[in-house]
Amino acid sequence: MEIQIREGNREQKRKLRVCAYCRVSTDADEQENSLENQIRHYETVIKANPSYEYAGVYSDFAISGFKEKRPGLQKMLADAQKGKIDLILTKSVSRFARNTSIVLEATRKLKELNVGVFFELQNINTLSGEGELMLTILAAFAQAESESGSAGAKMVYQRKYEAGIPVQYLERSFGYMKDERGVYIADESEAVWVRKIYEMAADGYTPAAIKRYLNENGVKTVGGTKWIDSTVFRLIENEIYKGDYIMHKHFVNEERKLVRNRGEVDAWYIEDDHEAIVSPELWQKAQDAIEAKREYLAEGSVIEDFTKENYPYMNRIFCAKCGHPLYRRIYSNGNRLNWGCSGTKRHGKSFCEGINIPDGVLRKAWHFDGNMYIDEKPSVKGTKEFTYLKESSWKRRHKKKVPEAIPENTEEAYPYRKKIFCGLCGSRLVRHVNPKNHKVIWICNGAKRKGVEFCRGTRIPDSVIRGWGEIKKDIYIQRKDDKNGKKRYSYTSKKPTA
Repeated sequence: MEIQIREGNREQKRKLRVCAYCRVSTDADEQENSLENQIRHYETVIKANPSYEYAGVYSDFAISGFKEKRPGLQKMLADAQKGKIDLILTKSVSRFARNTSIVLEATRKLKELNVGVFFELQNINTLSGEGELMLTILAAFAQAESESGSAGAKMVYQRKYEAGIPVQYLERSFGYMKDERGVYIADESEAVWVRKIYEMAADGYTPAAIKRYLNENGVKTVGGTKWIDSTVFRLIENEIYKGDYIMHKHFVNEERKLVRNRGEVDAWYIEDDHEAIVSPELWQKAQDAIEAKREYLAEGSVIEDFTKENYPYMNRIFCAKCGHPLYRRIYSNGNRLNWGCSGTKRHGKSFCEGINIPDGVLRKAWHFDGNMYIDEKPSVKGTKEFTYLKESSWKRRHKKKVPEAIPENTEEAYPYRKKIFCGLCGSRLVRHVNPKNHKVIWICNGAKRKGVEFCRGTRIPDSVIRGWGEIKKDIYIQRKDDKNGKKRYSYTSKKPTA
């Protein structure tokens, strides 16, 4: 009797590893709720399908679909390259991206990895034969629709500009408010400070000195924050305070960024548009004083090859406050040069207040043979006077400052060191000492060992963690930049999913 062996198919069909991608473009509360609902929806849909293995939900919050550098999207593409994903679900082409080239480039890369993208609203799977053709057409429509809406909004403003109807936002400006008629008038509680700012500027006070005066007197900006030099500069140079108004001072360029109008598009200047806070004469005196300051900084500043012939004082000038060398600082789009304290640059202002001396001032004063230690004495108005001391004289009275020693990486010095983890991948955070400024930061060990393809990595200054107080249990830390680019850190006790 002949016995035949019929081999069975021992390979069981593997489940598809499926994830989803969601995006909302603004940070409004209703948009945040929408994103949470989308995430819950896709988690439920994927886990309910017996053919699917849940591979997570990737999301981006308050980021335009025209931008390619979206953290959630980039993390998803990186995980796809690592073979963690077979299929991506997303609501529509416009949710994935509003730029045709971004859609096609991303889906083609994924297709090469045999990873499909399914767009629910259009019922398109990029792995199907007709998928790419349909996707190209729909992506172009999505981009055109968004650009058409943007052009329509711009046209409304354009018609108002041409008709001489100001599109004003003076309520966002320090010193102004709306009355019961909706007319912009001076808010005297702030206008008194506007006049003071212009009087000080016209009298020769620098923006830095004006800033200090305002902060010392407890005056806050329209946003409720302390004053900085650039805020004072912008206020002094703003024509609204003499009653005039420029329409279309800023515009949105092709990259969808708000930029200063420097003649690229039409602008309209309206005189006597609203109530003035300062007289045109005082306003102009302040502009002249600011311009004189600019000319002073630019005078004699020569930017050439950095050789001893061009800069005879190079490598011979030091900060009299800490003893560290002065280094060259080129700024103002490469048009100006000054010399600053390297001790301040490396270790911060807590180490040394530092000095900044314009190259023109130093060039004019230089007639010395040996090394010189330079100090600055700001006047009440903020203008600076510089003093020069020979090396031998300085060293008889002072010693070069050295930064404080960094504590050993022990539990006693850092009681939280075994309780802090990366909020993106779950790896432990490890200590890193910046060799330039000797400051301690904690970085993701996963990113450090395996690279950014594994994890973008959390990086957080030690000072931020210390500010949180006692940490009793494991926390997972993540950094998010707000719309102004300021770093924000948050933590949770929930470990991130893979």
